[in-house]
Amino acid sequence: MTLNSIGDQARAYALQTASTRTRTTLATLTEELATGQVADLGQRLDGNTRALNEIKNRIAMTHQLSQNGREADIRLQAVQDMFDGIRAETRDLGIALATDPFLGDPLLPDTRASDVANALDAVVRRLNGMNSSRYLMAGEAADTVPLSSPAAMLDRLEVLTAGLTTAADVAQVISDWFDAPAGAGSFLDEAYHGTLGPAQRVAVSDTIAVEMATTAASPAIRDLLKGLATTAIVARGVLDGAPDQRRQLLALGGNVMVSADTAVLGEMGRVGQAQQTVERALVVNGASLTTLERGRGDLLRADPMETTAALTEVQYQLEAIYAVTARLSKLRLTEFLR
Repeated sequence: MTLNSIGDQARAYALQTASTRTRTTLATLTEELATGQVADLGQRLDGNTRALNEIKNRIAMTHQLSQNGREADIRLQAVQDMFDGIRAETRDLGIALATDPFLGDPLLPDTRASDVANALDAVVRRLNGMNSSRYLMAGEAADTVPLSSPAAMLDRLEVLTAGLTTAADVAQVISDWFDAPAGAGSFLDEAYHGTLGPAQRVAVSDTIAVEMATTAASPAIRDLLKGLATTAIVARGVLDGAPDQRRQLLALGGNVMVSADTAVLGEMGRVGQAQQTVERALVVNGASLTTLERGRGDLLRADPMETTAALTEVQYQLEAIYAVTARLSKLRLTEFLR
């Protein structure tokens, strides 16, 4: 009979290899038991990680869409706050100009015109405001101040209305300047510096995009600026020497402001609808993330019963290796595990 034997060095190497492999397995199983996820993903998925990668990509995309939604919600709320501030500056002033029975007082028109000029400054300042380092009312040109200064607008209107002698004519010229389309040498060419064209669309879910449509070129805002400018230009000396026409121009401007306030409320309603769209998208995204995270967890989850059984088996293997090693070298367990 043939006997096979190995030398001491070979035996020691074999025991060391078995010990290292068993300890590695022990560490892996311990990690799986602690995290609840398999350590060897390739073995779990048989090398086919396509489904897992698709889930990970969907999760990353949904997180980005949710971030888009949160940023859009912040911008939309900033627009609402801006409109609230603008209406606080102009609503009562427009009503007073349109209905004030004391405009016949020789001093009152100048006072009213000065008040409106200050309101125009405040409104333009709000329209030129920023949120998160973006100009809110410039459309796609987020790094561009949307409006020229009120002084520059009034300078231009003063030139256009020079020589006119009736309030109706002055109001019409101002109205035409604000209402004319781009390319006509009007407000859109000379005072508005943002973008025109289709509204900016922001994807906030797989199937939902929200429009960021409000700019300083929106009709409601132009109408409000028109009413303010129609009144404020009185402070520039327009129609001097014709007090009745000046009072009439103030009233005309007030009526435009009152009508514009209704249009601004409509614009606020559209912004509110966009906010509701974003909120709905965020709810959808949250539900999608829950489903995707559950699917990913199912692919990665380690069976605690199987892991515990495997740990028990590894324990027996370690005990067997120790028994052999102890018999060969009379080692203590503490020395073996060092």
